[in-house]
Amino acid sequence: MKPRVEVESWETVSKKAYWDRDIPLEKWQDRVSIGHRSYLPDAVTGMKVSEFAHFYGVRKFVRDWPLLRAKLPEKSAKKVGVYDIAWSRLAGGGWNLRPTPDFSTMPERRRQFMIAVAKVPGRSIYEIAKSLGMQYRRAHEHAVNLIQVGKIRGKEVVEGGHRKTKLYPTYGEYQEIL
Repeated sequence: MKPRVEVESWETVSKKAYWDRDIPLEKWQDRVSIGHRSYLPDAVTGMKVSEFAHFYGVRKFVRDWPLLRAKLPEKSAKKVGVYDIAWSRLAGGGWNLRPTPDFSTMPERRRQFMIAVAKVPGRSIYEIAKSLGMQYRRAHEHAVNLIQVGKIRGKEVVEGGHRKTKLYPTYGEYQEIL
């Protein structure tokens, strides 16, 4: 059972980002969802990620964060990492998934494949296919596509006399290793 995070009332939380202004929750949700130039960055810098996700809606946060993230100005960059980690945990159950603007529009099985790579880096295409109940040929197609667009990286290895492609999420640390 997941521990429940306690969140203060909207009236209290909204004051963290908007000082003394009374902003109706629905108005805030609408403005944040379109990436409003002050509502979105003020919310990200002024609220805890648990508060933001709670009041925005966890499902909407998972769906919209990659697009919202792209709309944030540079001044909000110091808080983005915490939001990315929370999004990764909620969207993929792990810590290595990176939000990309096309995440929600990606074909479902390809998104599942990318999540599986991020959840346990270093598995082979075969291992991921098996874990997802997917044909190897389909898994290979997903791997090739995701590698070509830079969402994952593959590293050729030989284990037990068999050549395999180990897959890793694409972000700073793994790019350096590979």
